[in-house]
Amino acid sequence: MIYEEPYTIPFFLGTQKGNVNLAMMVNALLMGSEHQLDAAGAGMDALLAHGLGWVITQYELAIKRMPAVETQVILGTQARSYNKLMTYRDYWLATPAGERLVTMRGAWVMMDLQTRQLAPILPAFPEKVGAQFATHVQRFKRLPKLDRIDVDIPYRVRYFDIDGNGHVNNVHYFEWMEDSLGADFLQAHELTGVRIKYAREVTYGSTPHAQVQREGLVTRHQIVTAGAINAEAEMTWRTRQA
Repeated sequence: MIYEEPYTIPFFLGTQKGNVNLAMMVNALLMGSEHQLDAAGAGMDALLAHGLGWVITQYELAIKRMPAVETQVILGTQARSYNKLMTYRDYWLATPAGERLVTMRGAWVMMDLQTRQLAPILPAFPEKVGAQFATHVQRFKRLPKLDRIDVDIPYRVRYFDIDGNGHVNNVHYFEWMEDSLGADFLQAHELTGVRIKYAREVTYGSTPHAQVQREGLVTRHQIVTAGAINAEAEMTWRTRQA
């Protein structure tokens, strides 16, 4: 079941380069899927009635170009399939003419908000938006481990970093990872792809570290708290054209 809606990128989501940043773009894509779920009676409030929340485990993004602020785009999404423990969803951001600027796929699980443990998928929720049951487990390409740490920057988790599930909103990991590359690198380069795998929650009061290994136009990242990995990622870049 395909869902699309128009959206105008507001100016306050822009970077110094005048386009939307990665974290806010992912937020916009997720907003589209939340609107689809709400319209089907399968949104956050309906899930909270069962004491459950959605938790992302992995994303893969391919980026043709980041849209500029104050431009209209189309947010698109489709719930693909689900099994006993996971659901899979596609996302895209396109121009009004249909050119896809960004595509993303994600794997989600349900979490018991009281025990903080994974819970079996309630079939009614993915089925309301057209996902089909399939025993097949979708595979994401394995992320390479860091061979060394070129940069290590601590970040303080603020109250406003925490979402309705009681942990750090997953897009803040993108902000920490990109920020650890420094302004000079970010000004001179543009993202072409992102792969990220989430492992453990980051909670209020903790101090996660963004660690990065740079290899030319490929950067490898991990978020680490008290020696435990919270997330791993790989980002690919191109040199920005003047």
